[in-house]
Amino acid sequence: MATDTDKGLDDIRREVIESRNLVIKTDNLLKNLHAELKVVGKRQEDFAKRQWISSAVTYLGFLALCIAAGIFISNARVGAVAADRDKLEKQVAELTANVDRLKQEAQVAAAAEQRAAEVYKQMTTLTGDERLKAIDALAKLDTAKVSPFAQRALQDRAALLRKEIGGGMFDRGIKAYHRNEWSNAIDELTRFLALQPSEDDANEATYALGYALFQQKKYDTALPHLQRYVAGSKGLKNHDYAMVMLTITYDQVGQKEKSIETAREGLNQHPNSEFGGQFRGRLKRAENEKAAGAPAGAAPAPPAPAPAAQPAAAAPNPLAPKTNP
Repeated sequence: MATDTDKGLDDIRREVIESRNLVIKTDNLLKNLHAELKVVGKRQEDFAKRQWISSAVTYLGFLALCIAAGIFISNARVGAVAADRDKLEKQVAELTANVDRLKQEAQVAAAAEQRAAEVYKQMTTLTGDERLKAIDALAKLDTAKVSPFAQRALQDRAALLRKEIGGGMFDRGIKAYHRNEWSNAIDELTRFLALQPSEDDANEATYALGYALFQQKKYDTALPHLQRYVAGSKGLKNHDYAMVMLTITYDQVGQKEKSIETAREGLNQHPNSEFGGQFRGRLKRAENEKAAGAPAGAAPAPPAPAPAAQPAAAAPNPLAPKTNP
């Protein structure tokens, strides 16, 4: 029995030892597990911390990108707004300038219309030759600023006045011309030509005025009228005699070359004229003057005749004076 008891005790003792060893092993395993749990927890904390930091960095980067994009878009919009503002300011300035210009044009047009009304009133209310003042005022008026209707009314009224007043001036001037009243003829015909008459009346008055001035030896004043008449058609009455007067006038004002040229043209244009002798005489005198200035040893030229102080008798025509010049 002792042996069985000892054997049982040994078994119990062995089991107790094994149990204690198992408890110790289990405790060691628990300790190791706890240590490993601590390591895993720390690792989890580190991962969570890194994840939080990366998230924060990501959010900060995204925020920075958003801010940069916002600034870029804002700058672009500000630039576009500034460009639109400059464009609108330029348009406003142009429109303002156009408005000011239109206002000025309207004021000028209104002033021109008022002036045109005053001129028309002068044409209709003044009497006698005083109405010529209205025609002079019309010549100074800028009709481009008035309406087409006002232009037509002024032109028609002026044409009637020119015909009415100018006809009287023309008749008085021609009558004075026929009576050899040169001063009266010059005054009336000068005023008549200032009215811008028709071409036929202007040609007739120009010849008479040039003739009257020529008779008074006012060569400088007669020259443009004679030039204007001679520049017309060579079929005009007294065209050949007007060239004679123009030749003499050129001599009197010191334009010798033009005098010779006019005499040559007169002889070419009117070879059968009764005044051809005067043209040939002027050309002959020019040749004598040229020969007189030839070098020594040249044959002596015949003496040149003295220049005629007055032209020969005018050809018969309705404008010729009763007394030959």
